[in-house]
Amino acid sequence: MTELPIGLGVIGCGWAAGEIARATTRLHALRIVAAFDADPARARSFADKTHARIASGIDDVLADPAVSTVYVGLPHYLLSPTVERALMAGKHVLAEKPLSLDAADARRLGRLAESNGLKLGVFYELRRSGTVSTAKRIFGDGEIGEPRLVRLRTIIDKRADYWGAPGAPNWRASREQAGGGVLLMNSIHQLDTLRYITGLDYVSAQGDVATFRAVADVEDAGAALLRLSNGGIVSIVASAHSPGANNDETIEIDGTLGRLDLPDPFGIAPLRLYRTETKVWNDISVERPDSHLLMLESFVAAIVTGGPVPASAGDAAAAIGTVNAIYRSGIERRTIDIA
Repeated sequence: MTELPIGLGVIGCGWAAGEIARATTRLHALRIVAAFDADPARARSFADKTHARIASGIDDVLADPAVSTVYVGLPHYLLSPTVERALMAGKHVLAEKPLSLDAADARRLGRLAESNGLKLGVFYELRRSGTVSTAKRIFGDGEIGEPRLVRLRTIIDKRADYWGAPGAPNWRASREQAGGGVLLMNSIHQLDTLRYITGLDYVSAQGDVATFRAVADVEDAGAALLRLSNGGIVSIVASAHSPGANNDETIEIDGTLGRLDLPDPFGIAPLRLYRTETKVWNDISVERPDSHLLMLESFVAAIVTGGPVPASAGDAAAAIGTVNAIYRSGIERRTIDIA
């Protein structure tokens, strides 16, 4: 039987970890007990806010007997090896997306967790947003029928320093360390969300990417056509530097019986539902729950009950596998099947 509160070790004390810390103040079943960051000042700031012990390193976090679960919020290239270390140390793990830069490796981590009786979750928090939860219910009720054509847009205008200071790029600007640009950093959330809402998989990809404005060797623009497992088509267009853009991250689903628009999956803008039978648009109001809190609650419940995590290593593999197929399609100039 799992003893509550669960002791949480935090590896990586950046902005995302701050959201975790904020949510834990409302979740009595989880308590942050140790934290580590490569930047001592950031670790100190995090510890001051959470009253966590400042660990001397990752091994110190993993050796702490009060830590049974670990949150890993590190740059992309460090996620997989750190998650593996935590699992081998017998800890449940909640990791930031994308978990791994390779789909096969993500699945391997999932098998490792399962074979050791541990839970491994990935922080795709849109799955617990009010907009997405409502959309999933509407779709599940059959309101729009089978998806036929879906449009995903990731149109934003990042600050120039997102990629680092002039002459000193950060890890986000490196393909080796980040794995990709706007598609992997941002669009991957919408790709996971559509799969979560519909239950359909992506089976092939045809696309291309480019770097127009970012001082980086990852893309700041891309477009693709994806085929769904039911035969439907998904178009995706993404830009990290569309002049004047204000986080235009939308999902529009055309179905056999109607259409469902998510104007702002991250926010509280009303969903728009059109039914072919009535030929009427309806605005559907949504609440804005604390998606970070709900993700943590779901993960804790999975540990306590043995049930499924809210987003699994298999889900992460599907997402990164789709993004990598788009990249490969652009390089090889052909349609890529997604395993």
